[in-house]
Amino acid sequence: MEPVFRALADPSRRLLLDRLYERDGQSLGEMETHLPGMTRFGVMKHLRVLEAAGVVVTRKVGREKLHYLNPVPLRRLHDRWLDKFAIRAAVALLDLQATLEGGPAMLDQADVRNEIGTGDRTPPDRVFQIVIRTTPERLWAALTESADTTRYYHGFAVESDWRPGSPYTMSENGAPMITGEVIASDTPRRLVMTFEGRWNKAIAAHPPTRVTYEIEPLRGFTKLTVIHEGLQTDRPGIARMLDGWLIIVGGLKTLLETGEPLTAAAD
Repeated sequence: MEPVFRALADPSRRLLLDRLYERDGQSLGEMETHLPGMTRFGVMKHLRVLEAAGVVVTRKVGREKLHYLNPVPLRRLHDRWLDKFAIRAAVALLDLQATLEGGPAMLDQADVRNEIGTGDRTPPDRVFQIVIRTTPERLWAALTESADTTRYYHGFAVESDWRPGSPYTMSENGAPMITGEVIASDTPRRLVMTFEGRWNKAIAAHPPTRVTYEIEPLRGFTKLTVIHEGLQTDRPGIARMLDGWLIIVGGLKTLLETGEPLTAAAD
C-alpha cells in the first residue's frame, strides 16, 4: 500500500487522477493541459509514479498511449484502511474508487466483433489491473473453471470449451446470469469474449459489450489486466456492474493467494 499512499501524497498527481476520473483514456498531451505550469518531463514523471503505484495503467491505441485510472489499488486501500477505521467521509478516494461516469455509446453485436474486435485503434472504456502471487496457468484455470469462479465471481458457475466461436454461460443455480461468445482464446495469455448480462431486465436490455483478460508473468507474480469495452455508463445498472468488477478482481486475488474467498478472508 505504501506506493499508493506516496502517489496520492502529491497534489499534482491527485489532480491528474481527478481528471482521469472525469474522462478516462487520455493521451500525454491531454494530461499536460491539466498542469499548464509544468514541463512535459514533469508531467511524465508524475505519471510514472502513478503507474508504478498501479493507480494508472496505459494502453497503446494506434500511435498514442492512453492513460486510464485503475480503481483496484484504491479500492484495496479503502478496504484496508479507510473502511477499517470507518473514515467513510474520505470523498476523494471514494470518488476515485468509483471511476464509473462517462464513456462512449454501446455497440451492437456486429460492432463488438468487428470494430472493437480489432483492439488496435478503439480506446477501451474501463481498464482494471492487479498483480497476483500466482502462475499464469493457475490464473487461467481460475478464470475458466467453475470450481474457482463460484468462489469469487458472485457464486456463478461457468461453462464453455473456450474455443473461438464457442458460446459460454455463467449461471447461478442453473439460471444464466451472463452469456456470450468466445472471440479469442490463447491459453494462458489472453481470453476475449462478448458479454451479455442477464441478471436483471435493465442489464439485459443493453447491447453486448466485450471483456478481455490479459495475463502476463511478472517476476514470480502474474499481472492480470481486465478490459471492458463498448460501455455506456449512464444506462441503468452499469455503474453498479462496474463497481462489481472491483469485488470480482479483488476476490480473485484473495482466492489465489490465500485459498479462501474474499468474504471469508474479511471475517
